[in-house]
Amino acid sequence: MEQNSGRPGGHAQRHHIWRTHNVWAFSLASLFSDWGHEMVTALMPGFLTTLGAPAVALGLTEGISNLVQAWTAVWGGQVSDHQAHRHRVLIAGYTLTGFKVLLAAVYWWPWVVVLRTVAWAGRGARGPIRDAYIAEEVAPEHVGKAYGLREAFDTAGALLGPLCAALFAAYTTPRALIAWTAVPAVVTIVIALTFKKLPGRPSNVNRIGADKGHTRGWSRRFIRYRAASALFACGYLAPTFFILRVWQSRQGVGPLSAHTVALLLYTLHNAVYAASAYPVGRLADRMPGRTMLGVGYGLWTVTVAGFFLVANGVGWWIGLFALAGLATGMIEVGQKITTVRIVSAAQRGQGLGQIAAVRGMGQLLAGLIMGILWTLSGSRAGFGTEAGLALLGSLAMIWATGRPGEPADQPA
Repeated sequence: MEQNSGRPGGHAQRHHIWRTHNVWAFSLASLFSDWGHEMVTALMPGFLTTLGAPAVALGLTEGISNLVQAWTAVWGGQVSDHQAHRHRVLIAGYTLTGFKVLLAAVYWWPWVVVLRTVAWAGRGARGPIRDAYIAEEVAPEHVGKAYGLREAFDTAGALLGPLCAALFAAYTTPRALIAWTAVPAVVTIVIALTFKKLPGRPSNVNRIGADKGHTRGWSRRFIRYRAASALFACGYLAPTFFILRVWQSRQGVGPLSAHTVALLLYTLHNAVYAASAYPVGRLADRMPGRTMLGVGYGLWTVTVAGFFLVANGVGWWIGLFALAGLATGMIEVGQKITTVRIVSAAQRGQGLGQIAAVRGMGQLLAGLIMGILWTLSGSRAGFGTEAGLALLGSLAMIWATGRPGEPADQPA
């Protein structure tokens, strides 16, 4: 008799059809949610300026919201594994993310920090539940494709957001454009209401003797993997630093200013990420997750080192931004696949949440290190240090997931 692989209820059967209703619904919800998110992100610097906010306001907004997102991801993972009402938390997470539209009514910049943090808390809480749903509903041999499809839709939204902001910025105010993000926010919530509920684990699972060890104890392999992920995240810079590097170069192309070139390069980054996510997911289904993750880590290290080595040159930047997009696709899919294969079904949500949390906190540290070094010694000092941290994280991941005597996380 076939094992149920820890999937709850009727979802234990291994479907050959992996593009389920929930996979499509999560993908479409990600598209519209990220559309609004990236539109607001593109407008945020200008909007804060209209409020008379100091430059540090942008750093506080990004830092506090990302930190809260990291910790709510841990809570979301616990809810996914232990609570019967995880479906309600999932829908609430998408709803809270839509709160960013309320920024259009703000006239005092500290409220921007509050509302952005609330929205990002929703993103953190819903992420592990969504990823656990996909892992439970889709057969193991198709999980990579499902993750890749959702990532592709997510990044398509990341293309639409900045493009819409750029197209209409000359005709209206940042406040009005932020108000228009109510449209994708409402569409996202409507799609979220169509998610099909999967059975949750009972809320008292930790009190059951047979499950106690499963849900509270972590394998040494996962602990090493989590530590390596945290170390690498300290070199996993936000692409805004790449954009800033191009801006400060003052090197345009023909009639295009450096500012415009930087925005086009960021669009290229997201386009490559969107185009690669699904093929990367298909490929990940046929190989150990650590292989995909290792290649992604290596490409990212080369990218950051490239910004350290290359002073100026649009041709070089095109290659580096494209490489960063491909590396990001491999890392995002590879981390989910590796986590799902390393942890038990009883720990899946918590494992996904913890990896999301250490990544978020590591990226916050990466931003602080980069910002301080850039200010004190210039961009090359920052990129060189971050490249070194990314390399250390890559080597740590090889050690963490490839110890002698331990089975590789082979595809199902």
